[in-house]
Amino acid sequence: MTKAQLGIVGLLVLMAAHWSAAEPSKQDSVGIQGTWKILALEADGEAAPGEIVSTLKLVFKGDTLTFTPGEPGFTNYKYKLEPATNPAGFSMTHADGSKKGEREEGIYLLEGNRLKICFGKAGKVPNEFTAKAGSGQSMYSLERMK
Repeated sequence: MTKAQLGIVGLLVLMAAHWSAAEPSKQDSVGIQGTWKILALEADGEAAPGEIVSTLKLVFKGDTLTFTPGEPGFTNYKYKLEPATNPAGFSMTHADGSKKGEREEGIYLLEGNRLKICFGKAGKVPNEFTAKAGSGQSMYSLERMK
């Protein structure tokens, strides 16, 4: 192969990588839509009380995330997915209350009807799906509601 042909092949490979990397964003954005029930919720090594786990739901609609039932200032968010990072990034910005405009960052894993979201301490993005004691992280394990 000539240098020109190798250059063209290289360009095609880069373009294909860009297109395939862009595709999961669309798939995840569509795939995350709907209502999710919590299977488990843990923060800094502590499991959430059963009454919270059994009643709290997360609703993704468009670019909005709503916790239901919600608490004042902790109900409505704008969220964004970053599927091209490893692990995939997740951020949400408070849309109401005293924290309006504040952003929380984490990671997510969407596998069919299962979703994991893990948040780190303020300003720190976790690199693993865990909420061990002393980590300052919180971990949501969710299942899509039918």
